[in-house]
Amino acid sequence: MEDAFLDVFDLARNPDQIGPAYLFYLSFAMIGLGVCACMLYLVRDGRKGAWFYLLAALAVTAIMCWLMAHEIRHVRAVKAQVLSGGFASVEGCLDQFHPGLANPSEADSGVEQWSVAGQRFDYGADEIRLGYHAVEPGGGLVHADSWVRVGYVRDDLLARNDIVRLEVVQHACPPAPD
Repeated sequence: MEDAFLDVFDLARNPDQIGPAYLFYLSFAMIGLGVCACMLYLVRDGRKGAWFYLLAALAVTAIMCWLMAHEIRHVRAVKAQVLSGGFASVEGCLDQFHPGLANPSEADSGVEQWSVAGQRFDYGADEIRLGYHAVEPGGGLVHADSWVRVGYVRDDLLARNDIVRLEVVQHACPPAPD
């Protein structure tokens, strides 16, 4: 079966591609700071209720900055584990598989979920993250009847497994339940 594995995704071969999504988090932080500046102006101008919006904007901005700091720390940890080969790995037939959506809407997140050897993996086509996130309808190569070998790093804060390496054998197992 070793010859049949299709190398789908491998950050271990390309560790320079491991990096945080700075622009994503910075854009929200900058928007938040802009809203804070506008609200501060309205507070100085004596507008009623502006304090509430100022505090809300400060809270959202602080949360985005905290998430950006977490992402930077997590990416550094992932890169160190990938470079040392210390990431976790599981393989086998899928225990469960729920396909995602290629073009999710706001009503449905379109998250693809599957598990192998007791480890759960979930991701969406529109997610901004460092690991593998190609859903089946959008050309992803994980299917309900796949045998997978997956290398991953756990993100305990966000309760997810970031896939750093993925190898697949197509049609090697009975279809996993949804």
